[in-house]
Amino acid sequence: MYVSYNVVRIYAELNLLIVPMPAVQSARFPPPNLRTQKRLAASVIGVGKRKIWLDPNETTELASANSRAAIRKLYKNGVIVKKPVTSHSRASARIMAESKRNGRHMGLGKRKGTKNARMPTQVVWMRRLRVLRRLLAKYRDAGKIDRHLYHHLYLAAKGNAFKHKRALVEHVIQAKAEAAREKSLKAEAEARRLRNKAARERRAQRIEEKRQAFLNEA
Repeated sequence: MYVSYNVVRIYAELNLLIVPMPAVQSARFPPPNLRTQKRLAASVIGVGKRKIWLDPNETTELASANSRAAIRKLYKNGVIVKKPVTSHSRASARIMAESKRNGRHMGLGKRKGTKNARMPTQVVWMRRLRVLRRLLAKYRDAGKIDRHLYHHLYLAAKGNAFKHKRALVEHVIQAKAEAAREKSLKAEAEARRLRNKAARERRAQRIEEKRQAFLNEA
C-alpha cells in the first residue's frame, strides 16, 4: 500500500506514527550526486578522485558547492578532506632480498629459466675478464710487472688461461720468481764467464812471459 509523503509527515507531526523522518526522507529522496564536487575537489587540491573524502553529514552544503571557490572554502573548513598517502612498505621485500643473498629460496623448485637465461655465460665471461684486466693494469701502473709481461698476460687472459683472479696472481708471482731466477742464473753465468776470461788472460800472459824469457836466454 502506497502512502504519500505528506500523509506520513502529518502523522509524524501528530505523533501518531512512529517513523523517523530521515528514514522516510532517504526512502523518498535519494542522496544528492556529489560526483561533480569530488571532481572539482580533486582538481583544486591536485590529487586523484580516490584521495578525496566528502563529509556525509554535510551533503546539502556539498551539493550547493558548484564552483572552485566554494570547494576551496569547504576544503579549508574540513568538509572536504584529502586522504593520506598509503605507503606500500618494502620491509618484506628487503627481508626476502637479504634471504636470497644468503641462498634461501633459490633451490631447484624456485628456478624458472635455464641456467644460461638466469646468468648468461657471456655476462660471466665479461665480468671475469674485466676483473683480470683491471688487476693487470693495476700491477703495470704500480711497477710490479713490466709492459712485456703485461702484454703476455693480457693475451693469456683473453685466451681463457686464468679461471679467476687468484690464478692470475699466482701466475704473476710464479713468473716474477722465474724471472728473478733466470736473472740470477744469467748473473752467475756472466760472472763465471768473466772469471774464465780473466784466467785465460793470466794464463796467456804467463805463457807469453815464459816465451820471452826463453827467447832472451837463447
